[in-house]
Amino acid sequence: MAGPRSTRRGAAKQRPAAGRTPARAARRENGAQTRQKLLEVAGRVFAERGYLSTTSKEICELAEANIAAVNYHFGGKDALYSAVLEEAHARLVSIDSVAEITQSNADSAAKLRLLLRKILVEVARRGADAWELRVIGRELIAPTSLMDAMMKNQVVPKAKMVMGMIADILGVPATHPAVARSTVNIVSPCVFLLVVSSERQKKVFPALHADPDELVDHMVAFTLGGLRSVAEGLQRSAR
Repeated sequence: MAGPRSTRRGAAKQRPAAGRTPARAARRENGAQTRQKLLEVAGRVFAERGYLSTTSKEICELAEANIAAVNYHFGGKDALYSAVLEEAHARLVSIDSVAEITQSNADSAAKLRLLLRKILVEVARRGADAWELRVIGRELIAPTSLMDAMMKNQVVPKAKMVMGMIADILGVPATHPAVARSTVNIVSPCVFLLVVSSERQKKVFPALHADPDELVDHMVAFTLGGLRSVAEGLQRSAR
């Protein structure tokens, strides 16, 4: 009797765990693909029409997903929109990228150059008409309460790291008003490139994008020159 029971126990041990079956793994993969497709489609539609003019039903239809897919994967349109904003901001510059640059062994000026170049090159690569740029642009122009998650999970952590880097260049604590003001000065041109469509940029400044590399070099040089001037002023005031 021991032999058959032992054989049955051995067979049971060889069965795959419930959570590891090929069918369940396939369902998880399909679910992840559906979620990502909803995110991409929603990003394009929100960028084109805005949050208020977009419905979950429309997003599901365009994504060729079940009508309840938005609720299933995100919990509703509000949460989907918040996720779209976070995804868009992360694609422009991820927290990991900012951390890698700001925590590197390079000097602060070199760090700032790397960070600005990364942001501006990413904006140029995607183009001002990319949905990631347009959906953030819409939110900046007409903010909703749904941008809170993006602010908390993307903007604030990155801003803290960047302000620490700027504080090092200026030679003052990160809490000094000059650090916040300088951060606004640095971010504002990037916001212009985000918010204003490429067509309108060309109408006002036809030569702005004549050479993308020169634009990046100019903005980096302008920023570093301004920071050095501010730092000299702070040093004179401290004497």
